[in-house]
Amino acid sequence: MGFKLAPKAISLLLVLALSVNLAFAALAHIPRVATDTTPYIVLPSYTLPSTAKPGGYFEVLVRSGEELKVEEAYIVGLKGSYSLGPGEALGFKSLKVDPEYSMSVFALKFKVPEGAVPGLYNLIIRSKAGQLWMPNAILVDGGIDSRACARIAHLTDVHFGAEQGGYPNNFKHTRFVVLINTLVERLSLDLAIYTGDLIDVGSDIRAYRDFFRVTSQILAPQLALPGNHDWAQVDNTRSFVEMYYGRYVNPLRVWNFTYGRFMFVSLDTRMQGYPEMWQLDFLEDVVRNSGGKLVIIAFHHPFFNTAGSYKGGIENFRGYVYSSWRQSAEAESVARRLLDIINKYSNIVAVLSGHIHRDADSIYERADGSKVYFITTVTSNHGYPEGYYWGVKLVEVCGDGSVKVLTPGGRGYTPTSGSINTEAFKVFEVTDAYNTAVSWVFNTTGFAELDVGNMTLVFYLNKTVPLESYKLYGDTGRVHSVVSYDLGLYHLVKAYVNLKGSGSITMASYEDKTPPRIRVISMSPREPALGRPLVFVLEASDTGWGIKTVEAIVSLNGKPVARVEAHRMMEPTQFRLVYNVRDPGKYDIILRALDFNGNTGETRIEFNVGAPQTETPTPTETPTETITPTETPRETLTTITISEPATTTAAPQPAEKAEFPTQIVLLALIIVIVLAVVLVFKFKKRS
Repeated sequence: MGFKLAPKAISLLLVLALSVNLAFAALAHIPRVATDTTPYIVLPSYTLPSTAKPGGYFEVLVRSGEELKVEEAYIVGLKGSYSLGPGEALGFKSLKVDPEYSMSVFALKFKVPEGAVPGLYNLIIRSKAGQLWMPNAILVDGGIDSRACARIAHLTDVHFGAEQGGYPNNFKHTRFVVLINTLVERLSLDLAIYTGDLIDVGSDIRAYRDFFRVTSQILAPQLALPGNHDWAQVDNTRSFVEMYYGRYVNPLRVWNFTYGRFMFVSLDTRMQGYPEMWQLDFLEDVVRNSGGKLVIIAFHHPFFNTAGSYKGGIENFRGYVYSSWRQSAEAESVARRLLDIINKYSNIVAVLSGHIHRDADSIYERADGSKVYFITTVTSNHGYPEGYYWGVKLVEVCGDGSVKVLTPGGRGYTPTSGSINTEAFKVFEVTDAYNTAVSWVFNTTGFAELDVGNMTLVFYLNKTVPLESYKLYGDTGRVHSVVSYDLGLYHLVKAYVNLKGSGSITMASYEDKTPPRIRVISMSPREPALGRPLVFVLEASDTGWGIKTVEAIVSLNGKPVARVEAHRMMEPTQFRLVYNVRDPGKYDIILRALDFNGNTGETRIEFNVGAPQTETPTPTETPTETITPTETPRETLTTITISEPATTTAAPQPAEKAEFPTQIVLLALIIVIVLAVVLVFKFKKRS
């Protein structure tokens, strides 16, 4: 006898199905509940590459909900392109991030062709699930064991997602792309390492994407590790690995990377400012099995807070240990264990850190007289203590265990001023929406750390446009030569350029004849007043090469009195401009946006500010003494006029995406539960 449902039961089931569907649809709109099922490469990463010799093998770990069917894979770089074939599928495995958390990944194995030229390569995998890409992920080893020394660019505290000094950190970090790529060729720089605080707030996905976009243009192997800011507003390790840092940088909280005769080991000092004890177990195990390689340890919070020379145990220099390492009994036990490991293994030669935003290099001397160099570097982009600056430090570690800081400008080194000062090295990259135009604007006046007569600019161009369509514009006389490479997905260009003084250079596939648009988003205060700064937030957009500058030309009573440049904000099309209203009169302010081809867009603001007034009080009973006090100046405002833009009217802004109400989710879930109970009750009653 078949089982049949009554019409009412069928209706209830339909309602139940719709309710479940509604519940899941609602959940998909809530941040941290929706999941991205698109496969992506977990390791190797652009911040933790794999090393393989020609004819050797390397492993690729992919985050995927199902088995990956590879159709084709290849590596491509400045030294050529090599097919890897479909590789070998090793199946699913567990990637252990820490003792309490592992993630499931699909493992693949590939062989580097015997004839592959040593160098750094992008990895591209084509599968039925789509195309996977990881830049600067494969380092083909060409005998780097024979290198006597390793030269390292040490950067720290880059704080993408924040802004300071008139520029977003994301924007001004392109100066380091230029510096490092130049030093790769000029000083044979081997690699770059970032010791934490990559992102200002660890849940800022846009900042992570910007970090990926900017640093992937560096033509040297890169290593990165987290700092306390990378953990900010992140709930747990799973979120840290699957949604934020681990998704966009690399998934490992601790790692080791072998580079010839040198080994780099990373620890995670977390929000607490010191690593867990299991991390030191990992460190000792790696060092014990390092085969005598020279070990460079890296973590975010420095061990010493002051430059100096130290020996013995913590009791000998407790006041000079950074506070996070001695804030509790647990922290101090970890600190003692770290020193025990350093004392036990003489092949540990250096420790790299950041966090305190200043240079504070120290030397720790073991009982046998051998030394470990604790290198602490200034912030590269963000808030610094008085007397310091934004910079990068060049560290050379040699096979004899010696460590020194390189100062290419020729100035002397001190433990508190060893970094390259990049304050006056203003070199910024601007692209159009499709990378069919890339511009560099620069002002290096006052930069004396390095000769800037022949710097290396590296950038990507859209490959859907024929390479011959791209032309140079701007200060083309500064360009010594241009070399391009076909990297499969895009063209990579190296331009050798004289960056002395100021100017701009553009490479574009089209000529930009369209003026930019500019409009006032806000003006504060709405009624300009004497002695108060007038703050504009402006939107300047361009359908061509991009915005070069935004400025205000201020006239008072018909005479020009000031020209003020606006500062870029985190939103690429927004600028902040501040003008101090010091004198009464009629103001006429032209707000102007200039693009890289010299086209301008304008809007105008006019207003009057009255002179301060004084009042004379009613005479007192003793008229022989007349006192006329001066009150706080009162501003008299007559009119404020904001003119329409001189070019085209700014396009209307899209409405912000509304958050899906949480109440709907709760309601849907309640409906599901109630209907389920009703159905169960009805069927029980029938039976």
